[in-house]
Amino acid sequence: MEATYSQTGGARLDLLNASWPFATLTANREALQLACLGKIYTFPKKDIRGLSRYRGIFSVGLRIEHEDNSIPDFIVFWASVIWFDRGFETLRFNLEKLGYTVGKNRAEHGEGGKASPATS
Repeated sequence: MEATYSQTGGARLDLLNASWPFATLTANREALQLACLGKIYTFPKKDIRGLSRYRGIFSVGLRIEHEDNSIPDFIVFWASVIWFDRGFETLRFNLEKLGYTVGKNRAEHGEGGKASPATS
């Protein structure tokens, strides 16, 4: 059986923001999958440019930078609320166990440098 990890949270998809518990991020060694408000977005590992910590106004999340032009460009999975990092750190730990690299502090409220590549 393939190793997978799943976590409930919120999501930002360009201008659309869905709070907890309206999004679920599921990961395996080949891809990430984000389910939010009835839609499913799949990010094959080869199409992920970078993963990084992203701090919003009230939450901490995982920024997913990707190559797929058919889905929203700006994607954040909100893993922690009110700046508590426990949910994000749990997510980072489990993604790294699956072979992903998660960078630190890619952006604060939408500003900042490049994310770390998705694979180690």
